[in-house]
Amino acid sequence: MTALVGQNGTNKSSVLRALYGSPNNYSLGSLWFSTDIDEIKDDGRSRFIYGYFDYSIKEVVEVIKTRIVDPDDPDLWETSRPLAGDGMKKMPKNIVSPNQQKSRWKQIDKLVTYIDFRASISAFDKFFYHSDFNLYPKKTFLRKRSHILKDVIENNTSSCKPFKGKKERLYNNELLSKEKVEIISHILGRTYKSIRLVEHALFTNDKASTVILESNSLNYSEAFAGSGEFAVTLLVNQIINAPNASLILLDEPEVSLHPAAQIRLMEFLNQICLKNKHQVVISTHSSSIVRDLPQESIKLFTLNSTTGKVSILENVSPEEAFFTLGDRLSKKTIFVEDKLAQKFVEKALKTGGSALVNTFDIIYCPAGATTLLGNIAVPLFLSNVTNAVFLLDGDQKTLTDFIKSTQIPEDQDPALSEILKSILGCEIKIPTDGNGGKPNEKQKKLLHRGFIDFSYNFIGYLPVINPEVFLIENLPDFYLDLIKDKDTAGLSPKEITVEICKNDIGSNEITSDDIFATQIRILSKIPDNHPAFIETREMLKFFLEHGMIRDK
Repeated sequence: MTALVGQNGTNKSSVLRALYGSPNNYSLGSLWFSTDIDEIKDDGRSRFIYGYFDYSIKEVVEVIKTRIVDPDDPDLWETSRPLAGDGMKKMPKNIVSPNQQKSRWKQIDKLVTYIDFRASISAFDKFFYHSDFNLYPKKTFLRKRSHILKDVIENNTSSCKPFKGKKERLYNNELLSKEKVEIISHILGRTYKSIRLVEHALFTNDKASTVILESNSLNYSEAFAGSGEFAVTLLVNQIINAPNASLILLDEPEVSLHPAAQIRLMEFLNQICLKNKHQVVISTHSSSIVRDLPQESIKLFTLNSTTGKVSILENVSPEEAFFTLGDRLSKKTIFVEDKLAQKFVEKALKTGGSALVNTFDIIYCPAGATTLLGNIAVPLFLSNVTNAVFLLDGDQKTLTDFIKSTQIPEDQDPALSEILKSILGCEIKIPTDGNGGKPNEKQKKLLHRGFIDFSYNFIGYLPVINPEVFLIENLPDFYLDLIKDKDTAGLSPKEITVEICKNDIGSNEITSDDIFATQIRILSKIPDNHPAFIETREMLKFFLEHGMIRDK
């Protein structure tokens, strides 16, 4: 299961469409095509590359599909031989796999189920809100046509040819199985006795769906159901009906679902994936959708404000992904390395009054400084976010001072990556355009200089080695007494904290939560006017006033 996460306009849906057009007998031209209004000017060279694992040779092989401008079909997509300019490997000289053709690899054979939740419109809504019917009131028309639909439902008919009997108007009339009803009930948090799904063209000339839901006390159609009930019914029905090993593409499945229903939906998808060996790709804005996914499953789409291009970050945690979207950054935001650092900064701000502390959100990233910089700072820089500051632990500080890019001579441009590494103590990877595996050097220079300035303005250090050491160095008398009979020579701050915690709660069996609770109690006893708190508070007040943490 893979989640595509990003702000609006980062082409998540375009990636889903490309995936739709990847397997054999599917074409991107069905979903992305040229018109006089939206003309595709690419000289026929638009292309996308995908890979699949070939079990014969036990490695990933790549297929490239290229848009061919054909007089009869201007939106024809065909496979091409591997292109070295796109970094693709040459074809083997000998036949090594049944998936191999002379000049290219075969397309993968896979059935696709594509569901766009924003386009999931019921038969009632399609007529009532999206039709041009104006001969007489729409409700009058619906009353006339509903009696036909009622007969279809009550008689469980499989064919319906009204209006002189020439055209079939009924495409499916199904009472959903007990399994499907139970799954839908679980996702929506309600109990349904039965659910009927009818696909018909009784209200308009186009096929659309009607859902009849029966609960213990009510029997109603999608006209009076919530849009979430309608969407989940269609989703569960389509996915359970999908053949094994299908590619299932879901575009914003969170639409019309509350967070608890989204979580239960993901539980269902996880179970059906394991059972039927599906591959599921989801585009989403919802933290509830991705909250339980592993980092390997999350692809973060970010818009590079400098180049206008979209970059994709991998191995991103759910928390990191949604911090970079900006919807969590409505207030000034401080990023720190762990939850003890979060409490340290919170205490420093509280001594400045409630107005000051309420100005900020303080967010911790438990994966550490390198992840904090690579997975949060870089995307925020690319998105031109300027209302966030990063306060790393003092032990992350290097011997190289922060500088502005204007202080670096142009002849040092080839060394910008190393300069950044010497300042921050870790390698910073900033996505750039490229060709044939080589980055765009001009763009790379601009981005690295930009991130050097971003670092100067928004990245700093707490005035302590780290909060854990700070607590041990400033233990109040009460906590010193707890370990006065303990030989702490040679113990690390973490080990000393463990001994304090044992005595603090009177038990040798302690948990990480116990240790953190003891640390919070120690922190609360350290005077508010400690120089470390004052320095932290003044740095953040400067950031509030000037929009950066250092003088220009």
